[in-house]
Amino acid sequence: MGCNKYKNLLLVAALILLIVILLFIFFVGRSGEEREQTIGMVLSGSAQENGWNGMNYEGAKAACTKLGVNLLVKDNVAEYSGQCEEAVRELAEEGAGMILLTSYGYSEEVRDIVKEYPDVVFNVNFFENQDEQINTYFVRMYQARYLSGIIAGMRTQSNVVGYVAAMPNNEVNRGINAFTLGVRQGNPDAKVVVLWTGTWDDGQKETAAVEKLVQECFADVVTYHQNQGNVVEAAERLGVDSIGYHREFEGCSPHYLTSIVCDWGKIYEEVISEYLKGRGNEAYSYWIGLEADVVGLAPYSELVTGDIQAHVEEAREHILSGGGVFSGKIYDREGNLICGESETVSDEALLEHVDWYVEGVEFYEESVD
Repeated sequence: MGCNKYKNLLLVAALILLIVILLFIFFVGRSGEEREQTIGMVLSGSAQENGWNGMNYEGAKAACTKLGVNLLVKDNVAEYSGQCEEAVRELAEEGAGMILLTSYGYSEEVRDIVKEYPDVVFNVNFFENQDEQINTYFVRMYQARYLSGIIAGMRTQSNVVGYVAAMPNNEVNRGINAFTLGVRQGNPDAKVVVLWTGTWDDGQKETAAVEKLVQECFADVVTYHQNQGNVVEAAERLGVDSIGYHREFEGCSPHYLTSIVCDWGKIYEEVISEYLKGRGNEAYSYWIGLEADVVGLAPYSELVTGDIQAHVEEAREHILSGGGVFSGKIYDREGNLICGESETVSDEALLEHVDWYVEGVEFYEESVD
């Protein structure tokens, strides 16, 4: 009798242990699956902003909806404020298995804390401060910058094109150079005057910059590298041509010529798909452009004539056929040879070492001295 009782107790204990093991497997597996199905995103501005942050958010949202995964967003997270680290921790604790970092300084800010989350995949859309646990993805915006530069060069009558830029990092410098090469291809006598604002998003500074470039430097076409479209709005008030960035503008005069636009949905679909296939933490660099139809120009205004459009299309076809924007003989503004006649600047150099400016670039301070 006592022996049977002992056996029964063993059977009950074994049954309880089995149930505990099964529950553990179920909940751990479920937790891992939930993490895999949740994507986090950190934005420096508002997700509702009609510019850089809004376009990235809308693209990620569309991709997540198509792929059937959840999207968690932390927006208005200022760079170098300590908020990015806090946002990353919150997203990881809320179950994000991949975190998309969408502003220039974020990768530097999270370099140390990513090691605390070895099971989380980190993707940043700038190539500075790469790390073995941080993947990089971006668009060859410079290709569309070059094409828009051709339009600006062929439109300017004063031979001065204004460029409102945030700060001199590789991405911004690459865009300035590509745009200037396009301007000079369209008009060898034109120059591009750059005015720095020191910030990605300051409407007051950007408006003042346009006024200075137009009124003091006599620019009659302006463009920018900022988060929002303040430059286009200021140009509209001043009656000068403008080329937008991030989105197509509505309700503008014909002086708004076109915009550099990007299909972020297609990009995020590719990046998130790689993660869902289990290849998300392979420290890849994903850099695509015209060949993948993810970057280009918005519909033209009536001021972009057929002749201008033909020049742009010819340049576009040259790029698609393998020709590089940064190829052939290129000099910097000091007269140094950057690229030889039969050479092309490498992707590595374009991503990490653009601390030079091509011939034709001037800075506001020089133009008003």
